[in-house]
Amino acid sequence: MIDGGLRKIFRQKLTIGFHWQSIESPLTSGGIPDSNYCGKGIEGWVEFKKVKGWHVVMRPEQIGWAERRTRAGGRVYVAARKGPTLWLCNAGSAARLLATCGLPSLPPAAVAGCWHGGPAGWDWLQIRAILIGPIRS
Repeated sequence: MIDGGLRKIFRQKLTIGFHWQSIESPLTSGGIPDSNYCGKGIEGWVEFKKVKGWHVVMRPEQIGWAERRTRAGGRVYVAARKGPTLWLCNAGSAARLLATCGLPSLPPAAVAGCWHGGPAGWDWLQIRAILIGPIRS
């Protein structure tokens, strides 16, 4: 699985009060993240990635889209799975660094959260709070 199964896992774990919409739109607008969500009236975007090594493959269109949407006040996250570890990153400040420097080089402000132990060990209440809570820059 190119996304490490994250799209399916997020939909299974974050169902109550969430509406998810998969986005597959290479012909309409390049760079749009994999999924759009809405929860408690808060809307955002998540790009799901499976990571080998430490670098996250991000196309220039994805980086540009995330930066533009974030500048406009939108919520954009990259959920990156490296084995049993999940990193949830603020894409506006992290996408370019993810592609060039990798996960360990991210400044603390760019990392919304990091959990270990596979999906059963990830703190889904905290992930939910990050997705629909106050925006952290």
